[in-house]
Amino acid sequence: MCVQNELGTGDKKGVVRAKLPSSMSWAQVAESCSAGRKLMVISGAVYDVEEWVQKHPGGKVLLTYVGEEASDPVAAFHRDKQQLQKYLAPLRVAELDEQRDTDSAAALQAKNTRNTELEKDFRDLRSKLEEAGMFQPKMWFYALMLFHVIALELAGWAVLFYFGRGWVPYTAAVLLLVVAQAQAGWLQHDFGHLSVFKSRAMNLLAHRFIILHLKAASSAWWNYRHYLHHAKPNIAEADPDINMPYVFMLGEDMGRAWAEKQKQGKAGGVMPYNKQQHYWWLVGPPLLLPLYFHYENLRYVLGNAILGKSGMWKDSYNTQRYLKGFRQFFWEEVAWMLSFFVRWHFMYGPLLGGVGGWFTFYMVVRTVESHWFVWVTQMSHLSMSINKYAKTTQRDWPSLQANASCNVEGGWFNDWFTGHLNYQIEHHIFPTMPRHNYSKVAPMVQSLFKRHNMEQQYVCKSLLGAFGDIVSSLERYGSAWADAYYDPTG
Repeated sequence: MCVQNELGTGDKKGVVRAKLPSSMSWAQVAESCSAGRKLMVISGAVYDVEEWVQKHPGGKVLLTYVGEEASDPVAAFHRDKQQLQKYLAPLRVAELDEQRDTDSAAALQAKNTRNTELEKDFRDLRSKLEEAGMFQPKMWFYALMLFHVIALELAGWAVLFYFGRGWVPYTAAVLLLVVAQAQAGWLQHDFGHLSVFKSRAMNLLAHRFIILHLKAASSAWWNYRHYLHHAKPNIAEADPDINMPYVFMLGEDMGRAWAEKQKQGKAGGVMPYNKQQHYWWLVGPPLLLPLYFHYENLRYVLGNAILGKSGMWKDSYNTQRYLKGFRQFFWEEVAWMLSFFVRWHFMYGPLLGGVGGWFTFYMVVRTVESHWFVWVTQMSHLSMSINKYAKTTQRDWPSLQANASCNVEGGWFNDWFTGHLNYQIEHHIFPTMPRHNYSKVAPMVQSLFKRHNMEQQYVCKSLLGAFGDIVSSLERYGSAWADAYYDPTG
């Protein structure tokens, strides 16, 4: 791959960019990024992604690694290496010279926050897993998952059709639909991570069918939130899943920092965070799907479709790629979403007395499903390290992901119940790996950490233990906030 220096091209505001040297030190990369350049280091080369970000299929998520070594994150999110190199080639602007300016703050940070020996062994492991076919999906597995989702939904409809809407058949139908919706949620996750088909377009089509037509949620909204979460999990500046200070305070350091800002009048929030382990039961599992996710989905899709912007934090899909053609991509999302409600109207309307009946049924299903979804999705992250990136001392890909994630014991029930998200460490370091291979890979990943005397970072809990840690963590975070907020000496 030949090096292509960027020549005096202008940005959106017409500012002429200075020509970059053909060889750059970490200090020069840092200086250029401070001046506004969007540079990333991948496998010893420097890439300028400023213009590409508007065309990037994953949106602005790649900006989370501007100014950093991004070899492993880039490899983790892209299955097709040949296609990746094709798109990277024109963006290459310099070579990285790590032997220059070795005492600079940027060089020391790049060196001291990464375990290079762990990185090397991790990359060797990834190569071995690729050769062993661990990234190859078993299509029968995904066909079976889809079949059992559709079969469960049809069973719920059949119960109402044959037995009426008395409380017994109604309850049975709700439970069948809850299982169908929960399992559809785990299945859309597979396609959203491009784990099934080699073609991104096929994965997107399947993802839209499942998350939009079978679940009435936006695929773009899910990708925007979820890719940011995976890029830097539990990092305050990057992960939307842990930024909810007006309801919950997550992270001890985050709680103390927020309390200080509140005392200075620089931050809002009126919730008694030291009681959040109690009100969690009322506003967490019961309301996330039926209330908050509906609001976010509508705001995201309609905002982008009508206004060309959602106004949501770090909207990574608000780019030229997705806003072109009168924002056709988002109008397609609206149409897909409407197809869910049209289908439910004709399937359940005649059985439940019209719109009011089927919509009430829908909200009951969503509320019950919300408990399942929240406990499973929060069990692997909420009790782990949560902080700002500046306070994160281990930034190499395996350490960053493991510090923010924990596993839950495997077994047929746990694997099915959680959609294999009980192997959260493996999923986070290999996000495009088909989930049916996580249990095979887990011992090798655990061994990797053990060889580097990091076995304490490979955490595995029981299912109920992980659930319990959610509540105890909320109490711990709330107490840290309260100690700082009510400190009379502060």
